[in-house]
Amino acid sequence: MNTHREALLLRVAASDERMRALLAYDRTNPLLSVNLTMQQLKVLMLLSRHDGIASAELTRRLGVSLATLSGIVDRLVAHGYVTRTEDQQDRRIRRIHLAAAGREILTEIMDGGAKAQRRLLDRLDDETLGMLAAVLERVVEVAVADALERGEDGPAPPNGDRFTPAAR
Repeated sequence: MNTHREALLLRVAASDERMRALLAYDRTNPLLSVNLTMQQLKVLMLLSRHDGIASAELTRRLGVSLATLSGIVDRLVAHGYVTRTEDQQDRRIRRIHLAAAGREILTEIMDGGAKAQRRLLDRLDDETLGMLAAVLERVVEVAVADALERGEDGPAPPNGDRFTPAAR
């Protein structure tokens, strides 16, 4: 094993852990004020990418039972974050849709994260920003390749296009 490489990996992991700890105490983060469980937030995030997904597919992606998903979705419906509809071709299938309030809460959370990130990045000089941009672009390339190898398409990039092998 390459001890230099292992030391670098440990440095990266330690810095990442420290950054997460610092962000966890950022009281301006809207994620800390929203009254959602982690599973509910996961459902909203999945729906932001796969609006109208069938309940059975959503259970598979979350790794929960249909009964568990039903309870999660019931609470999200009660808050007005999602809606349920019957599938047009097969009435046995229930589709879950992200409601306007669900989109709004996700936007608020994402915007809050972007603002916090910008606040930190504004403190860096241009040279450091250039290095960081190059490193993050490379990490994204590796993450896309990894997602494709695992049969996933990864998150939608900001322009809304899907990651595909041709996009690499």
